[in-house]
Amino acid sequence: MGLFTELVIRNKEVKNRVVLPPMATSLATPEGEVTPEILEHYQQYADGEVGTVIVEHAYVRPDGRVRDDQLGIHEEARVPGLRKLADRLRGGKARSLIQLTHAGARSLGDADGVVWGAGSVTSRGEPGPTPLPQSGLEDLTDAFVRAAERAIEAGFDGVQLHGAHGYLLNQFLSPLTNDRTDAFGGDLAGRGAFPLMVIRRVRRAIGPEAWLSYRLGADDQLDGGLTLEETTQFAQELAAAGVDIVDVSGGLGGPRPEDEYREGFFLKQAKAIKAAIGDQARVIVTGGFVNAETADEAVRLDGVDLVGVGRILLADPYWVLKARARLLRSA
Repeated sequence: MGLFTELVIRNKEVKNRVVLPPMATSLATPEGEVTPEILEHYQQYADGEVGTVIVEHAYVRPDGRVRDDQLGIHEEARVPGLRKLADRLRGGKARSLIQLTHAGARSLGDADGVVWGAGSVTSRGEPGPTPLPQSGLEDLTDAFVRAAERAIEAGFDGVQLHGAHGYLLNQFLSPLTNDRTDAFGGDLAGRGAFPLMVIRRVRRAIGPEAWLSYRLGADDQLDGGLTLEETTQFAQELAAAGVDIVDVSGGLGGPRPEDEYREGFFLKQAKAIKAAIGDQARVIVTGGFVNAETADEAVRLDGVDLVGVGRILLADPYWVLKARARLLRSA
């Protein structure tokens, strides 16, 4: 078993273990519409034999945008453009997910300038967002559900919920940003209640054939934040709630640990989470992978299921073809 071994998830075959992780292109229109530039951007990865493409974060409500040129999936009018994108990826025989997100305290806010968050503080302990009231959690869950339904309508193989990098679902799970005193705060069970509510509702909405992934901020990398011990417990809840693929990345501290340049810098976390959930769900490891051999070893020796290869694919969309040739030569 290695990087170019096929994999089956919910009766859908994946041709290799290489994943293009979600990376913002800033190529959408101010309305969040797919543009020709976005189509061309993703087409090159399908042509380059990437096994699974996770399309960049798309906001489920306008008040959850993090930038004006972010992709949107917040209304039915976005579906025709997203269908063109899903068709391009399917034509290249790549499996495709689209990442659904609300940026919470990191968002641009609503028309009145209100910025919603899990709690009332930022990761630095400073006052910031307005805590989402319990009545608003149901509305936001509905927004995630409707966005997921649009993704399946557009033809994606599934969806990924963004629970990393300091976005809203990560804000709920982290003790640094969740200072709530209701049922959605406190201990790990309380802090995880809202993300799990979204997951369960989305799982039911997309049906038994579609993939459901969760990008898990496995370590906040900040004092007093989420630890790997907590997120290995939460990963088991994810699998039990119907998540097929746990995509392991960073938490409030971001997608790369400070001053970390080695390949596979989230491999420790991914291995621990894979050990905790076993075959209940697949695990993606990301983290600065550049060399074919290192990515292959993550699957073959370290036991993770899929490898997110980001920056090197941005630099060379045909990295997968070269990696396959390199591994064949060294076999």
